[in-house]
Amino acid sequence: MIKIDRTIKPAELTDDLKTQLTNKYKTDGTSVWNHELLKVPLLHMSHKKCCYCECNIAEESKYMEVEHFYPKDIYPDLVVDWANLLPACKRCNTNKSNHDPNQSKIINPCQDNPRTHIGMKLYRLKGKDEIGSNTIDVIYLNEIERLVYPRFQIGTEVQESIEDILEKTKEYYEGKSVSTRRKNRIVNGLKKIMEEGRPQKEYSAVVASVILNDNNFNYCKDLLINLSLWDDELIQLESVLSNNSLDIL
Repeated sequence: MIKIDRTIKPAELTDDLKTQLTNKYKTDGTSVWNHELLKVPLLHMSHKKCCYCECNIAEESKYMEVEHFYPKDIYPDLVVDWANLLPACKRCNTNKSNHDPNQSKIINPCQDNPRTHIGMKLYRLKGKDEIGSNTIDVIYLNEIERLVYPRFQIGTEVQESIEDILEKTKEYYEGKSVSTRRKNRIVNGLKKIMEEGRPQKEYSAVVASVILNDNNFNYCKDLLINLSLWDDELIQLESVLSNNSLDIL
């Protein structure tokens, strides 16, 4: 889970339309939130990922649902309130169900920074406080087959890629292979790995955490700094990853 920046309310969602849709829901329970004018901007707001588990909800095998942070059954006046809507996968939305954050607080990805409340240990999310623990339990964010195993897979792939880049970097540093081509492959290869921890990528919080806490990555970084190859783009990527990463507990 990462922090999501709430975009401005869609222009089409005028106050009059909001009132009409809210009244219709209160009258007959129509799924008034199931509109493209809401779903499309929500999907783009989260980089086409579930706001909770970070799975890609733009894939054919998955399905985006409009999640009401404050449940519509309890707070019907917020049924199409833009500040109350989030994009979620069907599983996370179902797991959260009618949980009332006013009764038991959980993370709102558009208001809270998840890394304040959640860390990671062995690819399982761990609560750093009651809010984090509540969030993990309510949304079931440690489902083994659906979430923990994919995190492990992508984390292992990232570590293997870093190890490969480190070997090339050591050879370059020791003067065994110092061609411009080799230098570019090292720098661009590391950038490609780090880009997988950007907010647009699936499971970016896990990837960013794995990269920044990997000893081989930090060794590689030190070598590149000594070679004056740690450029502005790498510095920027590291900053982005730092904002996305979770503490390893």
